[in-house]
Formats: sequence, structure tokens, C-alpha cells
Amino acid sequence: MLRIEGREATELTATELSTEQLSEDDLREWVIDNTAEILGEDFLVIGREVGVADLNDGIDILAIDRAGNLVVIELKRGALRGSVDFQALKYVSYVSRWSYDDIKQQFEMFLQSEWGMDLHGEGATFAETLEEFCDDDYELNATQRIFLVGNRVHERIGSVVLWLREQGIDANIVQFSLFKDGTNSLYLDSKTLVPTSDLAKFETGDTPSDTPWKVDGKRWHLEERTNEDTAVLVQQLVEIMSEVRGLDGPSWTQKLYIAFRMDGTNRVLLRTWAQSVQIDIYDFLFEDEQNLLEAAANLIGDSERVGLDTEIHGNRTRLQIRCVPGDELDHDQWINFVEELVLEG
Repeated sequence: MLRIEGREATELTATELSTEQLSEDDLREWVIDNTAEILGEDFLVIGREVGVADLNDGIDILAIDRAGNLVVIELKRGALRGSVDFQALKYVSYVSRWSYDDIKQQFEMFLQSEWGMDLHGEGATFAETLEEFCDDDYELNATQRIFLVGNRVHERIGSVVLWLREQGIDANIVQFSLFKDGTNSLYLDSKTLVPTSDLAKFETGDTPSDTPWKVDGKRWHLEERTNEDTAVLVQQLVEIMSEVRGLDGPSWTQKLYIAFRMDGTNRVLLRTWAQSVQIDIYDFLFEDEQNLLEAAANLIGDSERVGLDTEIHGNRTRLQIRCVPGDELDHDQWINFVEELVLEG
């Protein structure tokens, strides 16, 4: 592996946590702070070394995904071997019975720690944090997921994970590699490994093949979710939203929508269908509902395709505008309209 800086290329050499006198705790903090970069997905972390009743051990990291599922993340500084798979299954069976109140209690306990406070802020509440992070149609703890993270994988672990996936259980292996350069700066690389029927081999991929929107979300929305004309409309709307001040995006990795965020919260969603695109704008202030709806209708020339919700998911405000191919979109008018809502919300 090479480190590129301008025209200079510096060779990176492989190393290990133990060689660098780093512990599993160090790996855990890296994952907690960088779930998307290391695990391939954004997770809402709600626990670190979570104690499990009747066991003398704890869950390395407990999190929630955007669908509301609990995610058990087990880490090994070295190879994934031994009983790490059984350990993860015990933890998953334990949290599978947790109710809303159980998960809320765990979040509030984590919030009292320095790690939880750094992640979520001292005044965070479970309900608001959950609603802001999860998809609109999330269902809390409907199922559970497993992530096993290590720098090498023994064949038996691959066999178990393959069988779990064949049974419909979302089990994942993430292999990380550590490198350093001549200045002893460290670099972490990670990849998802998908075990195949040939248990001695793994297919490398960013995400499992049953979630193609995570592998190539742009292709998914432009080629699978939409027809040719609607795909053009999607690209026009993405271009507009990308120029709205304060919005970060686009994020293409969700199955049903393209997201634009502000301060870590979804503020604009482009929901894609074959024949139309629905723009959902969240969390804004307004004084006159009629004037707001009229202004939104002027963007597309049709009041029948505009709607307003004020009591969804913890009383969030949502404006819905459905666009169809053939709508003449005034670029500047759209940007001014959306900026006025999201920047003052």
C-alpha cells in the first residue's frame, strides 16, 4: 500500500495492534467514533462493554441501525477464532428480548459515561436521538444483527457466518488491516468479507449482495428504482439540493431515498419511485400553513402534489412535494425555498 502526497508515493508497511502496543480498547474507540468508515454503515452507538446478566463478559459495542435493529459488534485485536461466534450469538439472544424501555435504559446509562456524552451530548434524550437517526419507517428491535471484527479470520468462523446468513440472520465479518509509514503514522483499512460455499475463501465487498443500494446506491436509485425519465429528474433534484447551504449530501445508501443531512440529522429526503420523486423537508418553522403550501405548489405548478405533516415521529414537521418528469424546475427558486426552510428551522 502506498501513501500518495502530491507526486510523491511513500510505501506503507503492514503492522499489528500488538506490535504498536495498542489494545482492543483502542480498536473499540476507533470503531465507536467511525462506524461508517470501518463497518460500512452509520450506527447509533448505545453501549460500550455492555454487561450481560449471568455472563462474566460484555458486548464490546451495542448499536442501533437506521431500521431500528439492535447491532452486536464483537472485536478481536488479532484473529477471529475460538468462541467469538458463539459469544456473539449469546449476546444477540440476550438483547433480542429487550423492550423499548430496556433499550432506553441502556442508552441513558451510556449517556452517563464520557464516551456516551461525547457522542450524543449531555442533554440528549433517547426518543429524539432515535427519531433523528432512524429511517421514517423504523421498527425498534424487530431483528438483530452481528458484526465480527478482527484482522484475520479462521475458516470455522466463516463457516458459521455463512450458515447464519443462509438462515436469514444478518451476520457480517469485517477484516481490518493496520499500516504505518516512515514517520510511524498509523493507517487503518477495513473490508467486509462475505463467506462463500468454498469455506476457505471469502468474497470481498463493501456490503452483502442482498443490499445492492449499499454497494452502489447511485446506480440503485437511477437504474433500479426509477425509469429513464425519472432518473433525469432525480439528478436535477440532487444537483439542486447539493447547492443548498448547510446541507451535507447526497447519501445514496438507503433503499428508498437519497438523504441530505444537517448537523447529523436527515433534513431533506428524495424518495424515489418509477414515476415520481417525493421531496420530504423536515424540521422547519412556519407561520402560515396556507402560504407555505402555496409557495411549495408554485415550485411544481400543482397544489395537489403538496402536503404538510406536523405530528410525525416525535412531532417533527414534514413538507412533502411530489415531482414528476416534465416538471419545469427553477433552479434558483428551489434553492431559495429550501434554504429558507432548513436554515431557519
